[in-house]
Amino acid sequence: MTSTSGRQKSLKRALRHLGTSSAIARKAFPAEAQHQLQVAVHTGEQHHRGEVRVVIEASLPVDHAWRGVTPRERARTLFGALEVWNTEDHSGVLLYINLADHAIEILADRGIDARVSPGAWTGICTDLADGLARDLSVRPVLVAVSRIHALLTEHFPSGDGYNPNELDDRPIVL
Repeated sequence: MTSTSGRQKSLKRALRHLGTSSAIARKAFPAEAQHQLQVAVHTGEQHHRGEVRVVIEASLPVDHAWRGVTPRERARTLFGALEVWNTEDHSGVLLYINLADHAIEILADRGIDARVSPGAWTGICTDLADGLARDLSVRPVLVAVSRIHALLTEHFPSGDGYNPNELDDRPIVL
């Protein structure tokens, strides 16, 4: 049973998501910014055997927001749908940004997650959230991507030169 305050909270959240259109994400992350992210992902992946995907979502579908789907749950869904888990070294990382919830999630496949402390991921998320609160642009996201690449380079260096590009480098902006 949902309490009245729970329903009000769901309604408030659903309305916030309804009012946060994809146009907001496209304005903050226009084609040039998306290209910068793609280049940053591609260039960084030359130094390690990991794969990085970036998803910037203006808002959840309203029914998801109403039902209480969390940004973490949404990131898990996207992690699976985008096959971030499907890399040779299990070293895929998803950076998920939800503008309506002001939420950042990083999901890492088991190969890299076993080697990186939860605090390192949390630090990147916290710093990115603070950066986006000050400057809703590509700049803070590029810093976060660089930090993710540094962790992947430390734990999965491309040493032997073999480094297939297993996942699309283009960000997804919804």
